[in-house]
Amino acid sequence: MPPLFEARAISKTYGVVRALQDVSIGIQPGEVHAVIGENGAGKSTLMNIVCGKVMPTTGTLWRQGREVAFHNPRDAQGSGIAIAPQEISLVPHLTVAENILLGAQDRSLIGAIDWRRTRERAQRYLAEIDDGIDPGATAGALGKAQQQLVQIARAVATRARILIFDEPTAALTSREAERLFAFIRRFRASGNSIFYISHRLDEISELSQRITVLRDGRHVGELVTKDATKNEMIRLMAGRDVAGNGHARSARSTGETVLKVSALTRAGEFADISFELGKGEILGVAGLIGAGRTELGKCLFGVTRAQAGTIEILGRQARIAHPADAIAQGLVYLPEERKQEGIFPLLSIGENMSISVYDRFRGVLGLRFNEMTREAASLIERLRIKIGRLEDPITSLSGGNQQKVILGRWLLKNSRILILDEPTRGIDVNAKFEIQSVLRRLADEGLSIIYISSELQEVIDVADRIMVMHEGSTRGIVPAAQATQEGLLGLAMS
Repeated sequence: MPPLFEARAISKTYGVVRALQDVSIGIQPGEVHAVIGENGAGKSTLMNIVCGKVMPTTGTLWRQGREVAFHNPRDAQGSGIAIAPQEISLVPHLTVAENILLGAQDRSLIGAIDWRRTRERAQRYLAEIDDGIDPGATAGALGKAQQQLVQIARAVATRARILIFDEPTAALTSREAERLFAFIRRFRASGNSIFYISHRLDEISELSQRITVLRDGRHVGELVTKDATKNEMIRLMAGRDVAGNGHARSARSTGETVLKVSALTRAGEFADISFELGKGEILGVAGLIGAGRTELGKCLFGVTRAQAGTIEILGRQARIAHPADAIAQGLVYLPEERKQEGIFPLLSIGENMSISVYDRFRGVLGLRFNEMTREAASLIERLRIKIGRLEDPITSLSGGNQQKVILGRWLLKNSRILILDEPTRGIDVNAKFEIQSVLRRLADEGLSIIYISSELQEVIDVADRIMVMHEGSTRGIVPAAQATQEGLLGLAMS
């Protein structure tokens, strides 16, 4: 019996850039076929070809033994293939139901949209993924996790036999992810199939039957999941053995406190938060979704204001009413939403890195551009950022390299305290290790870091001490060298 779908010898070039070279992949009925690789490996390009968003330069697509050609996503949907992309692509001012059935609403005998039937049908598709979302709610008013679930429901509503999920759990809570996994198992049991892209190797091991590994646009391996190990997956993705972090840092005490937070409170978000951060220390902040970690980071940075409590920087009380106040005192925040809040997508790599220090390089005749470029280039080498030219757009970089550019922006500003919110979300395993290595090196040089992450093992690997939060309060601060995932989870749920 032929595969349900095949892509044979697919290549894709953009000018002189070869995004894919001679890649083949297939999927059987009732299979979850995972596609893994570092950022820039070609995963999304391949899946965009499968779903009709992009046409291959060379190669062919086959549906149940017959060659097909997709010129647009509608052609692919006609062959029973749909994608739930990683990037949110909902129409924000329309309702959830309208987004789920956009272009496919139920109509009355006279051709008008039958809104009652449309909402009922949208509710059925939504209930398969998560029944806690109101189909009448405006899509733009939902949180990112709920918007992602709506996108998945929209893909399901096409009645496709092959779904493509691109990082579907990146913004989901554990409960939402489990609901999605249950749907995937039901979908498989009905003889349908899923291409599944994720950087979370535990999910790959739990859900998939086969794994295709891409590296630099090439197919470098196919694994049977039940026989595959994480180390094998990482080795194929990176092209070499990538050592785990272990815990290379020991908790340190320099005797110098750079940040002291006392009884900080913001109603409805967190209350009575107190901690100290030493020079050259990495303080991890762990907790479940809703624990108040991001809210605390934004408040320290002046995005929001506390109702009570104090913040001291280098022994002096700091008045932070606006992010500019925090930046002026050497404290900066790198947001979780890198693409929406971190980068300037229309600017170049060099402009993104240097934008915070234009005032420092301003001369009588304008910017001292050559001097500024030299400093930016030096940081790019120091942070091991992989770029072509400084003039290239920031969007040409992988997520990991974009994150390093943002980090470099604030190092150029000579910041002393960095607050990093989910700094490795959506970044491949190898890039994650690289960023953590850079952060440890910067801390060794005296930079102080608050590291917010929902990945417990990641916090253990990178931090000196870990503060655990639960529903807006602190449950304890423990040395990372003595921490376990089970122990942190116990605190986070208490």
